[in-house]
Amino acid sequence: MTPAWECEAAVKRFAERTAVDGATFRCEYGQITVLLGHNGAGKSTLFRAAAGLVRLDAGATLVGGHAPGTTRAQQTVSYMPEQPDLYPGVSVWEHITFVALAYRLRAWEPRARELLERFELTDRRDALPHELSQGLRRRLALVMALLHGARVLLLDEPFNGLDPHSAMRLRATLGDLAAGGAAVVVATHILHDAQRIADHVIVLERGRVIAGGDLSSLVRQAGLAGRTGLEDVYLALTAESR
Repeated sequence: MTPAWECEAAVKRFAERTAVDGATFRCEYGQITVLLGHNGAGKSTLFRAAAGLVRLDAGATLVGGHAPGTTRAQQTVSYMPEQPDLYPGVSVWEHITFVALAYRLRAWEPRARELLERFELTDRRDALPHELSQGLRRRLALVMALLHGARVLLLDEPFNGLDPHSAMRLRATLGDLAAGGAAVVVATHILHDAQRIADHVIVLERGRVIAGGDLSSLVRQAGLAGRTGLEDVYLALTAESR
């Protein structure tokens, strides 16, 4: 079966800095995959390449078997950046309407209302971005990313700024999407969130993939034994790079 998202020897440089350095991995449908790494490890750059926002300097990345930026890829993927792109002077509901029109969605309003209710934004539908807290802006970005039911969902640091109840609802939502066959890919440096949601983890360090698999596989790759949490595994895997 064609992977939901795959990278093969991906390289991306910015001036003198190499953000992605030969990364190779694949993400499957029906799973929550976590890209785990500290800030600057290459997570956001890989997402932007998959979304067609930057071009790789070498290697390849495919979304659902399609090249990023093509119509088929854009229909397949939904991307939420770490810093939500919201427009001043445009209300919460107008942002959602824009997404629906951009993807030519039909009968989208019930789904939009359900998402607003789930993330407790119903009473803020007429609010403008500057009237929203960081957490509320992130909730709006999540609603926009989830609206069109993409088969590949790329979420960059989605738990940042969320209160515990919103984080719980997001974890449940992502689990439901994966159970329904979607590929959910979450980039994070927060180990607690990663361990709670991940079916598969890809560990990035300085633009390179240094390990990948479920937790038991990562424990073996790290040379650890017993009931070991993701924090211990991550610290062991990245120790040599520090």
